[in-house]
Amino acid sequence: MRNLSLGDRGKEVSDVQTRLYGQGLELGREGVDGIFGLQTLAATKAFQQARGLLVDGIVGANTWRELVEAGSILGERLLYLRVPNFRGDDVLVLQVKLNLFGFNAGPERGIYDEQVEHAVLEFQHNAGLPTDGIVGESTLVKLHALRKAETGCEGKKIPDRDSGYLATRSLTGLKIVIDPGHGGDDEGLVTTAGLAEKDFTLALAQRLAELLSAEGCQTMLTREDDETVLLYARTEAPGVNDATFFLSLHLNHNDSANAGGAACSYFQRGHYYSERGKRLADCIGAQLTAAGHLFLGSFGHNYAVLREPGAITVLVEPFYASNPVEALRAQQPDYVEAVARALAAGLASYVTRS
Repeated sequence: MRNLSLGDRGKEVSDVQTRLYGQGLELGREGVDGIFGLQTLAATKAFQQARGLLVDGIVGANTWRELVEAGSILGERLLYLRVPNFRGDDVLVLQVKLNLFGFNAGPERGIYDEQVEHAVLEFQHNAGLPTDGIVGESTLVKLHALRKAETGCEGKKIPDRDSGYLATRSLTGLKIVIDPGHGGDDEGLVTTAGLAEKDFTLALAQRLAELLSAEGCQTMLTREDDETVLLYARTEAPGVNDATFFLSLHLNHNDSANAGGAACSYFQRGHYYSERGKRLADCIGAQLTAAGHLFLGSFGHNYAVLREPGAITVLVEPFYASNPVEALRAQQPDYVEAVARALAAGLASYVTRS
């Protein structure tokens, strides 16, 4: 589906409007008219805000998938492990319930994967049900029978069982996927000094891969050169699912030229957030600070590159492309080297818990 934004028309816009309306969002006088007007723009931003997405008013791949998944209600379809995985808010509600009852359904991503199936099988066994991994009427009846136990607990974060850490204390042998944002026809942001985001992220990814390989890591880039790679192709590429870490590299932007600094993002959706992701983001932030960068902090988002990988995932934005001082600094010969070493040090700090 093509990106949709203010001024677009057609059946695709009508579909978006119908889904927004189904989420209880007002479309004003426009209604479902197939025209992406100001009311549709406001509804889109409200939806993005509520779902932890980038609030840009553009219905791109991430927002569209969230719109589709938001319409899934637990009980309206059978859920079980398949390829491709079932996805949606019904799976998310199932995960929340299972985690609340003490069955480890994994990160609450709304994706029915092997960990969710294992939790369902465990629940079915404990409930005296056939252990088939299929969430149908009988399993839901048992789940709903436990609803009273939820009183006062809804919306509370269930602590991750590993306290946000890995068992290993070394990077050696770990598989790390590095995702240089944008590429090909998609330049991304362009700094005031003329540096394209796609070029900076690729150079940073390549140098980071060299540093990590020297530490004994297995490294993989989602793109090796200046090529276009679609958003979900990055997270679904062969080799991504069995990685330990997934680092996505981007630049930041603000309407004010004075906005500056580095930031890290980890997966967060509603009350749930990745404790591993947050700890890693904080470790990287500390190393960026030690390298002389202004670190703005770690932030939770529901971006596709944070939600989709099963790995410990962080999105890093080293500087603001819109800040002329930072943009000029980024073109200095030692800048990429310094940032790459800070990122590698952040990963090492996380695994060693230093």
